[in-house]
Amino acid sequence: MAELVLLLPAAMALSWIARRSIRTLTRRSMRRAQSDAGIWRVRLPRNVDADGQEQTRRRTRSDAAARKLGHLVTGCIFLGAMLIGLNIVGVDAVLVISSAGFLGLALALSGQEVIRNLITGTVALFEDRYAVGDEVILRVSGQDVEGTIDLVGAAAVRLRTAEGATWHAGHSSIECVTNLSQLPATNDIIVSTTDWANAEVDALDRLAAASNDAGLTGVIFLRDLDAHEHPSGTTTVKVKSNRSLSEPQIDRVKATLLGDMRP
Repeated sequence: MAELVLLLPAAMALSWIARRSIRTLTRRSMRRAQSDAGIWRVRLPRNVDADGQEQTRRRTRSDAAARKLGHLVTGCIFLGAMLIGLNIVGVDAVLVISSAGFLGLALALSGQEVIRNLITGTVALFEDRYAVGDEVILRVSGQDVEGTIDLVGAAAVRLRTAEGATWHAGHSSIECVTNLSQLPATNDIIVSTTDWANAEVDALDRLAAASNDAGLTGVIFLRDLDAHEHPSGTTTVKVKSNRSLSEPQIDRVKATLLGDMRP
């Protein structure tokens, strides 16, 4: 029985070490993201980033993800400890769960829902779908609710509506997110002024048609071009899209704007 007495303190110590390790690793990766395009990079800027909120949101996202992973690991540790404890006292864990009937079924279903919410919420943070302070429209069960996110919890997100009401939704129940705070990525494409004069008329239609073309998978362009001519004989065309473009993608967009579709 000595093993049983030591089991709970050991599980608590192991879960504490796991949570501390996860928090340290996520904060380290967040600090690395401040100098390069790491996992915590901001996918799209927000209209509050001009006030220096970008690093704050990165830190908030990483801390929230650390808490979620910590809860998940803690749950797995204590579940394993419970099964080991039952085995120590000579009780068949499978028999206990199966004999509990509806109670066991309810625990299994609720456990699945909690884990689904934890995983979905963590993925949402990695992808920067939403963060605290974002103005969003969330669709849950076909209903759209608009408001400001004031908490991204372990299993649910809390929204504050314009009327001041508090609205909660599990991460996995969110069907669609419209983030009103995220701004489109703006990419500067430099072309020859002479070439641009010849291609400008149909450039917008060609660009819109190029969304998700080979080499531009996942890129959606907004129908909003802004061109600035320079005395040097070049023109800067500002192209807005749902995400920043890589150098090869910029070359592809430049060819599309000028009507040259060769890769």
